[in-house]
Parts: sequence; structure tokens; C-alpha cells
Amino acid sequence: MSRRGNRLESCLTAALAARREGFGPALAQFRRDESGSLLIFGLFCFIIMMLVAGMALDLMRFEERRTLLQNTVDRASLAAADLNQTLAPKDVVKDYFTKAGLTPPKDSDITVTQGTYNEYRTVNVKVSEQMPTWFMNMVGVKELKTPAIGTAEERIGQVEVSLVLDVSGSMNSNNRLINLKPAAKSFIDQMFNQVEPGKLSMSIITYSTQVSIGPDLGPYFSLTNEHNKSNCIEFDAADFANSPNSLKISLAGTRTYQRNGHFDPFYTSAPQLWSCPLLTDTSRKIMAYSGDRNALKAFIDGLTASGNTSIDIGMKWGAALLDPSMHPVVDSYISLGRSPASFGDRPYPYKTATMTNANDQSMKVIVIMTDGENTTEYRLNPGYRSGISTVIRGNTSTSYTATNAKQYSVYDSTRAANSDWFSINTNSWRAEPWGDLSGDTGDSLQLTWPQIWERASINWIADNVISPAWGTTRRNQWRSSGTTVVNSVGPSTKDTYTLNICNAAKAKGVVIYTIGFEAPTVGLNLLSQCASTGNALSATGTGITTAFSAIAASINKLRLTQ
Repeated sequence: MSRRGNRLESCLTAALAARREGFGPALAQFRRDESGSLLIFGLFCFIIMMLVAGMALDLMRFEERRTLLQNTVDRASLAAADLNQTLAPKDVVKDYFTKAGLTPPKDSDITVTQGTYNEYRTVNVKVSEQMPTWFMNMVGVKELKTPAIGTAEERIGQVEVSLVLDVSGSMNSNNRLINLKPAAKSFIDQMFNQVEPGKLSMSIITYSTQVSIGPDLGPYFSLTNEHNKSNCIEFDAADFANSPNSLKISLAGTRTYQRNGHFDPFYTSAPQLWSCPLLTDTSRKIMAYSGDRNALKAFIDGLTASGNTSIDIGMKWGAALLDPSMHPVVDSYISLGRSPASFGDRPYPYKTATMTNANDQSMKVIVIMTDGENTTEYRLNPGYRSGISTVIRGNTSTSYTATNAKQYSVYDSTRAANSDWFSINTNSWRAEPWGDLSGDTGDSLQLTWPQIWERASINWIADNVISPAWGTTRRNQWRSSGTTVVNSVGPSTKDTYTLNICNAAKAKGVVIYTIGFEAPTVGLNLLSQCASTGNALSATGTGITTAFSAIAASINKLRLTQ
């Protein structure tokens, strides 16, 4: 018989007993009967388990919704904070919510802050949704609130840029220099548009066979004094070691560098192309630590191109102007009005893992462009840099600047005393240089080696003075391709020098971008190894503008701050 039957029978029995004996004993019996209590407890447990399971389901729905909402907030705020975003930031945020199937936030839930010059933008999104519950409402919780908040910011802190530009002779080909100028100026504008005023310093380093530090930067370094026509430094191999020390160039008073000679190693006529650009050539020098976009763009407009290609020397100076050791130079520039007072802490220290001050926001960048590959760099040998020329004398009867072979005589100490001067005018060996013997016109003029190289190129002297006296073998030794007068640094060595500087700079946290502008494979490979990961670009024609624009956009530090 079932429990229900037992219960019914018990009730009937109790009723009959109550009738016979009264209700007291019957009620006591009913109270002692426990049949059916497990059923009530089981129902209670079942309800509790269903409620807990339902609450867990509600919580899972809540977390899924909250995650979707937070992810949408993050993506939307990042996209809206992009300084290259042309749409209204609030519209961008709402569009992301709509496409995610969510209710777009109100305008009051989106806060946009940006600089006057569009140099930074911060987008804050704060939203929440009320999610109806399925099971928790049974215990009085009708809905759950799903909040999400996020802030994205695109902002450039302190930025130091070395813009290293190839102005070798090949840049005159195929309109490369013409295309470079608007591209570089656009890069300058982009950088100044997206960086807060006073937080961007830029140096332009132009390089060809050499790098001219010009009349402004020159006094901060000690150079030998063979001449005063130009300021280019001849660095030693140790100056290009893969070491932090190679990023420094010693200031005046701590080291004297060899000044590159004032000579023409290229032409076979009167000097036309100097190894180091003249101090008076304002288009081919370093423009250091400028915060004036208009002055920088005007400098770009004036660029001219000639000479060989020394990427290593361009990189050397590009890295050096970012090194903290140049701080005294910046201080002096500020005092002279060449740099703004806001540059007082530049160049900033290199970043370290323990750095916690404002310098953590600094960013050091080198952007280097070439249309070629490393070629030969020329240097005068010690015996031909300075001092009185014992080999060649000029004659006063001929204009000082004219290249006239007949004015020259050449000396040979190994010959007899009465025939140790070869006169180009008489094509004979003589006891005296041309001008000093009876019948000569005028008197001979003693010249220094710098005076010789100022009036005639090395190759012209070799062809027109040395060859008549000694023949082609001696002539070839005198030419730029020989070893008597000049020594040279070849492309392979210069490639090694370049990569050493690149690697040393990257090890210090300097970000390097490279642009191969219609460059050959050798040049592109070198730039690819030099650049920071993913920062090697190539371009042709007017596409160089796109390359510079991509670099400017990449320099922007887009970060999620919450």
C-alpha cells in the first residue's frame, strides 16, 4: 500500500478512535506519525538546486555580455583616438557599437579631448547595460548591471628626430631630388602637427661623400687646421665600432679630429666637386636641433646634390645628435637663439628599464634615406695635407686660379742638382723651377699643398704635371685611384661601419626607419639590416611621399591607457 493510503488509513483510524475515546489520544497519535516528510525535504532541495543552477546561468550570461561590451569599448576608443581618423570620434565609437549589435552610447558617455594642433587625442567611453535575469529574479534580483569603461590615447611625448638624407650626385637623376623635397616637407608637417608644441626637435643631416657640419656646428668640435674652407671630420675605424661609445662624437677640448682635405678627387680639370662641401654652401650641411617647421622646410627646399655616397657617415652623425653627450651643444644653441628654451633637457637620456620619470615618454628616431649604396670615400695622405709643396711650384706670370700646366714645375730629389726640376713649360729637366732661370717670365711662387689642391684637382695634376715628368705609372699612383696622394675607404668597409652604428643605436632604444628610394639591391639589403624590425621601406617616384607619411604615422605611439 502506498504512503498516501497509509496516511489516509491513519487519519480514519484516528477519527474512529477519537469518536470512541475522545480527540486527545487521536491527535497525539497523528503527531507521532512521520510518513511523507522526505517528500517535502526533497522538493525543497530540488528547488534550491534549480535556483543555484539558474543563478550560475545568469552569471554566465552577465560575463559574456560584459566581455562583449568591454571589447567593443576598447576597439571603439582605440579607433576613435587615431590621429589619422578623419571621422568625428564620437561617431566612430557609436558605429562600432552598432556593428557589434549593441546599443550605442549617448554623447554624454563619450569624452573626447584633443590638442589644439591635433598633436594628441584622448577618447574615454563609459557605458553600462541592464541585463534582465532569468532565475535570480526569483530571489528578488530582477536585473544585473554590466558596466564597461575604457580610455584610448594617441599622443607623442618628447620626440627627437634625426632626418638623414642622401644628396649624392645620383639624386639628380630621374627627378629624385625633385620628388624628395615635397615628401620630406610633408613629413616635417606631419610630425609637427601631431606632436605637442615644444616637444619635437629635429635635425637634418645631408650626406654625400662626406657630411659637412657647417659653420654653426663646427665650433663645437676640434679639427686640425690645414685649411679653413670646410668642416668635415675623418673618423677612425674605432669610431664605427658596434659599441655605445661609437654613438658619441667628442666635443671641442676632449679630442682633435682630422679635418677632411679641401680637394677634388673626382674631376680631371679645375676643381669642381670638393670632397667636403664648402662652408659657404648652405644647402649641404647639418641643420641641428630645430623646433621651427618653416625653417626646416626652407632648408629642404634649398637642397642640392653631388658627390659619392657615405651612408656610414650620415648614420654616424644622425646617431650622434641624439646622444646625451650633445647636451652642451643644445644649451649653447638655446643661448644663441637657434633652439627654443623647451629643448633644455635634450638630448634626453637613453631609456632604461628602471626609468620612471618623464623621460620615459621620450622617443629617439633616425630616418635615413638613400637612392644608392656606399661608394668610395677619399682622404689625403699625411704628406699631402699641409706644409710647403716641394714637388710643384706655381709661376706668378699666370693667374693664381687658372689651371695652366705651363706654370708648374715638379721636383725630384733623386736627380742631379742641375736637373732636379721638370718644367712643364719647357718640357725639360732644369736646375731651377720655371720662372727662376734667365729668360723665364716672372718668378716662381712657392705654394702649400692646400693651395695646390685649391687650384687644381688631384687627377688634373697627375695627368698634366706628373705624367710628362715621370710617365703613366707614376701618374696612376698619383690619381685618386692610386695610393700616393690619397687613401680611401671602400664600400665593403663602409657597409660594416654603417651596420655597427645601426646596431649600437638600436641597442640603446633608438628607433631606425630606412627608405630605399629607387636604390639598388645592395643598398636595399643594407637598409633592411640597419632598420628596426619592420621599419625598412622602399619607394619609387612620388611614392616616397607615401613612405615618409607611413613613417610619421608609425612614430605616433598609440596606446591603451586603461
